[in-house]
Amino acid sequence: MTFRVLGPHERGRFAPEAWGHLLSLTGSGALNAAELEHIIERALLQIDGRIALDDLRSLMEGAGFLEQSEGDPHPTVH
Repeated sequence: MTFRVLGPHERGRFAPEAWGHLLSLTGSGALNAAELEHIIERALLQIDGRIALDDLRSLMEGAGFLEQSEGDPHPTVH
């Protein structure tokens, strides 16, 4: 498992809740290392100022990353 440490240019941008959310998704296996880096890069480029948890969730939803608690994990096919 890879451990990601924020660089100096990233440290002030992510709110602790947003960074903790990313770490928990990575720790649970919902995100791999490449996906984590992709999300970090997109957030830094697309969100001005501090990156809050709501901002991060909106960005991830728009990018197609859905959290396990969202939606029905067992969709019904008719």
